[in-house]
Amino acid sequence: MTLISGRSRPRPRAPWSLPLPTRTRGHRFGVRYFHHVEHELTKDSDTFGVPGDNENGVIGWGTSWRMQGYLLMAERTGNPVYAGRLAGIVDRVLAARDDERGSRDHRGRSAPVWSTAGKFTAATAAVPDESGAVALEVTVCPPRAVDAVVTVAPEDGGDRFTLTVTGKGRPACTVEGLSLDPADPRRADRVLYEAYDQRTAVTGRLLARDGAQGPSPLRPPAPRRVRAGEYPVQPARVALAAQTGMIAYPIAGLVRLARTGRSRAVPPAVRARLDGYLDAVRRAVAAHDHQWQSVADRRGCYRWLPDEPVSFAGAELPTNEFLAMGRTLVHLAALTGEEEYAERAAAMARSLKADLARRDGAAVWPYWPAFGRVHNGWTATGSPATDGSGVRPSYAPVTAPEDVTHALIDLDFLHLYHCQPPGTVPPVFTDSDLRAVATTFTRHVVAGQGALGGDPGQRPRMRHDVSGDGRPGTDREQAHVAAWLPLRAWSPELAALVLAVQPAAPPPPVMGVDTYCGALLARWG
Repeated sequence: MTLISGRSRPRPRAPWSLPLPTRTRGHRFGVRYFHHVEHELTKDSDTFGVPGDNENGVIGWGTSWRMQGYLLMAERTGNPVYAGRLAGIVDRVLAARDDERGSRDHRGRSAPVWSTAGKFTAATAAVPDESGAVALEVTVCPPRAVDAVVTVAPEDGGDRFTLTVTGKGRPACTVEGLSLDPADPRRADRVLYEAYDQRTAVTGRLLARDGAQGPSPLRPPAPRRVRAGEYPVQPARVALAAQTGMIAYPIAGLVRLARTGRSRAVPPAVRARLDGYLDAVRRAVAAHDHQWQSVADRRGCYRWLPDEPVSFAGAELPTNEFLAMGRTLVHLAALTGEEEYAERAAAMARSLKADLARRDGAAVWPYWPAFGRVHNGWTATGSPATDGSGVRPSYAPVTAPEDVTHALIDLDFLHLYHCQPPGTVPPVFTDSDLRAVATTFTRHVVAGQGALGGDPGQRPRMRHDVSGDGRPGTDREQAHVAAWLPLRAWSPELAALVLAVQPAAPPPPVMGVDTYCGALLARWG
């Protein structure tokens, strides 16, 4: 008999307070799945698969999932080996923080976080004039911003020039008749602003001459001309709140596991380092305090500042990304008792709850928060100073429903928050909310339920999103089905349906998230 049956029962306690379930088929399969993935990810590594930095976001979106997987295995089995290995990963991850490495972000700060660049941030090319001084900065937004190349060519030997931005997987952008003269109607930054296209996402900033004091009445300065050539872009380095939340969450979870009745699952050598781990989590979260945004009706989220070199500067993070921080705040509220952590976690919970629209008993929610700039879109004001974003003057509304991959974080936050002991965080979700989201899986997400009573030759598969109208999911998306298992207490058919969808092995190449999904199967299967 498994711990959690499909029948109605009282509100469940926090996951780490639950007694261990019996060793079910799903559990045994999950254990094998977990260890298979971890072997593949670490077999050729002398650092246990942990990179020395987060330059390409591997720690933020890869290692963090593995850390969560080890925490789940420690919770489920009580075997101190899992917590010991998790602590080994944590130590390497903490050594990769900016302040430990002496790395600085785009503002010149070296904070106790893990900044990234590459595909996650806007990239800028510095275009010089004939003297070699930088005259124009050309910025390109993701996707594939890092692959962009900026080419400038003078036109007919005059003062004006043509600018072209190309790159693998990017539509080309060409603008002609540009000038470096601030008084010219064709000054480059203004023309690029007026020619802005959402697909190419190219903007520019004109730089003054170094040491310029203005034109002399006796001898006007010579026209400033561009230096012809190709100029690669340099991605900006930014500490992203979502990645900080992803990394800090399992570290806080390890501290919490050790300080509860399951402390035997954590070796003494690891318990001796817990104060340092908790301090690291608090400092990492505090590094993003300036990005917190309160919203009407006691809601809240994290956002990017208007001057941050990211694709959606000035906009709210997607729901899954601010909930990545929300999960960490839930643990901090429990560990410290500090009201600010609990209130911020509750504000984000209210943001999610407000977006849970009911449809035929199931919940549907958007990828971007419905109150936010991206969900509603924006138009150019005519001046970068009043647009709210220096790199995207306009953007069409994006109202797409949440997809089944990013929903992994939403689902974990929902379950974690709702299952907290009384007094940890303010009540937000109800059992009705949890049933509606569980019904989302059984009615909207899964198609072709042949293995559960329909066509026996048709294996059930997940769709791409939670709307019920989404396109068929990819093989990679099927490998994430275990994320729904923690909601099995609110749907009698959910667990069997998850196991019917679950592939025997993740599609190659294996990823850190596959470690997490294997651990979910072991924990809840």
